[in-house]
Amino acid sequence: MEKQKLPPEMNEVLKTGRFAYLCTTDQDNQPHITPMFFVFDETNNNFYVMTSSDSKKMKNLQVNNKVSLAVDIRDATNPFNNRGIMVQGKATFDKCIKSISEVGDEELMTTCEDFQRKYLVLLREAKFPINAEYEKFSETLVRIIPDKMTYWKGPNFITVNFNKQKKAFA
Repeated sequence: MEKQKLPPEMNEVLKTGRFAYLCTTDQDNQPHITPMFFVFDETNNNFYVMTSSDSKKMKNLQVNNKVSLAVDIRDATNPFNNRGIMVQGKATFDKCIKSISEVGDEELMTTCEDFQRKYLVLLREAKFPINAEYEKFSETLVRIIPDKMTYWKGPNFITVNFNKQKKAFA
């Protein structure tokens, strides 16, 4: 099946956004939101985040793999210029990695390299104490497969439903 093409407004936010806010829910349906580094794969419209296998979000994903994710770009002087994407979908997390260099799967290796290009602090050669923290958060690569994506700029919205394979404008 051919992937659904996203409107240029969505692609712009996904290319320039630096953080995603991932929402999972626990066994009591209590939401848990965390800011995350993310990579968006335009070839399949999937999102990727890295996390620790013993994090709260991973525990939540084992109970319920439905997630919501938001990426936004804010204008401090004019809130009507704020724009962003809200994603609803499902997470998979069957790949654990100890080191980006140990990834054998070509798609996952490309994704890990995309993380390094986007977030230079993640490079192994970096001479910062961040490397110890990186080891903690990067052992699990989570793929988020969108069911629906909604773009907003101020009060205007565009929605893409992947399951229905059509665009709806609100």
